[in-house]
Amino acid sequence: MKKNLIYVILGLAPFIAYYFYNNFFSAEALVGTYVNRNFHYQVLLVDIPYERDTLRLFENNEFSSTFWGNGTYKLKYSPMGTRIDLTYGYEFGKAGYSTRVTRRFGLNPKIILNDDQNHYLEKCNP
Repeated sequence: MKKNLIYVILGLAPFIAYYFYNNFFSAEALVGTYVNRNFHYQVLLVDIPYERDTLRLFENNEFSSTFWGNGTYKLKYSPMGTRIDLTYGYEFGKAGYSTRVTRRFGLNPKIILNDDQNHYLEKCNP
């Protein structure tokens, strides 16, 4: 019985490692510059950019963006992976946008803006 359990654990280990690698990020791994990708479709959400945009995440949990302006970000972790909460100012006070961070094995991290349209911000520097 113990031998079978060991085989099951060893068989699942690569899949678990793959899931963690693609869905969990340290703050240091996410710091950098991101560019907007796949944004040429009808506007659905007013909180995300539908134009060329560059988002810069800094080590001090601040960000700058041509769309959102300057603000702060916070990372949150759950069994589903890493989430990023952006907080920024706008004409009526403070606003925010919350989304998840992911990647495919070996590719750069992506901040998902609209999953259905494959719209994301992709990290462009290591």
